[in-house]
Amino acid sequence: MKNKFPVTEIFDSIDGEGKRTGLMATFVRFAGCNLRCSYCDTAYSLREEDAEEWLTEEELLRRIRAYPWKRVTLTGGEPLLQPLASLCGTLGREGFECNIETNGAVPMMETRPEGLFYTMDWKCPDSGMEGRMCADNFPRLEARDVVKFVVGSGRDLCAMERVVRRWFMKPGAPRLYVSPVFGRIEPRRLVEFVRDHALAEVTVQVQLHKVIWPPDMRGV
Repeated sequence: MKNKFPVTEIFDSIDGEGKRTGLMATFVRFAGCNLRCSYCDTAYSLREEDAEEWLTEEELLRRIRAYPWKRVTLTGGEPLLQPLASLCGTLGREGFECNIETNGAVPMMETRPEGLFYTMDWKCPDSGMEGRMCADNFPRLEARDVVKFVVGSGRDLCAMERVVRRWFMKPGAPRLYVSPVFGRIEPRRLVEFVRDHALAEVTVQVQLHKVIWPPDMRGV
């Protein structure tokens, strides 16, 4: 199995959050994650044993190419636990824009393949995983990248503000997004917090796919 990727699902849908919200993309969800967040909504993909299939790089590329979209989202689980450099390099050379959705607790690739951007979580206190964040990733983030805060309480919102002001209020910083833990906090509280604390570069978002489809529906 060493030369194969553990894959939970492959599907196409709109991007539900981040800078490509509402745009069609092909999603590859890898099995296996090094974190256990309190609000995890992909618990069916936490262990490699959760994989529905094991695919070689060429098999995975063929599946991705079968869709009409030139946008790919690699997610999980935690995609950076997989050896993605060659896969992403090939996708970039073929004109794909690749988004790696990472939990922020795994080092990013030292060399960035063409056409790649990161959507990196910063885990706030309610996740139970805040202490696992990898600050060494911050210097590798660029203006094309996204840092995402998922918040469930006022404590989380205050933690987000501290991180934003310490690390990301400078030229060339990544794009900043904040979204609510579904069902735990009203989205309007995020709007009010961003307004009251003058966080002009923070975009408030909701997970669009959970508005369109049932919140626990897979493959969307």
